[in-house]
Amino acid sequence: MVPPHIKLSFYGDTFDLLRKPPASGQTTTYPLNRRAAIKDIIEGLGVPHSEVGAILCNQLNQTFNFIPQGGEHFHIHPLSPAISPLKPTTLRPQPIPDFRFMVDINVNRLGELLRMAGLNALSAPPVTNRELARTARDKHRILLSRNRELLKHSTLVHGRLVRSQHPDEQLAEIINLYQLQHFIQPFSLCMRCKGRLSDVPKDEILDELLPLTRKYYSSFKRCTDCRKIYWRGSHHSHMMEKLERFM
Repeated sequence: MVPPHIKLSFYGDTFDLLRKPPASGQTTTYPLNRRAAIKDIIEGLGVPHSEVGAILCNQLNQTFNFIPQGGEHFHIHPLSPAISPLKPTTLRPQPIPDFRFMVDINVNRLGELLRMAGLNALSAPPVTNRELARTARDKHRILLSRNRELLKHSTLVHGRLVRSQHPDEQLAEIINLYQLQHFIQPFSLCMRCKGRLSDVPKDEILDELLPLTRKYYSSFKRCTDCRKIYWRGSHHSHMMEKLERFM
């Protein structure tokens, strides 16, 4: 007996994530050999649910828990700037209160660049993938990673499979996807721990400065959490070049 089938059309960069793309077009046929939610079917084809912005069937938005019966045609749309995690959607009815990120170890440099831009990015603790997905959910953070299997954990609500391997390109990807241009506040957060930076008088930190730094620089900031000291050295202008194209 031939099992019932469904059709799935993948749009945007969800198509690029398919394990076995169709030979032609953007639509693949899937046999319903078992009872499964549309989320499990999509992920079985290679696309983490974190990358899906909307699922349409018969022009109606569906949830991840929808169970196909056979004969349906699903249209899988990607995340996009038009789908904000700050607003409720059919797939994610519980929005996050503001743009908060969590970066796992394979995009750790991206976390530093986000903090350089003044964006709230927390480095992930050394825990299992399951615990990490749960922590991101509980802390209402968008989990950023290049680990596809991590982003398939069912407890995860908001996440992004970072496409580029280059940190500068990763920064551009995240800023453009979430439309963060107006949230950028360069050098307001500690790049190491995301603590707030505040001005500190030079005479209070003289014994913590190297001789050449003490000689050539007069303005300093200090992290209110980890106490790291910052100043506008030669690296400052280079970092600003990274951010000015977004501001």
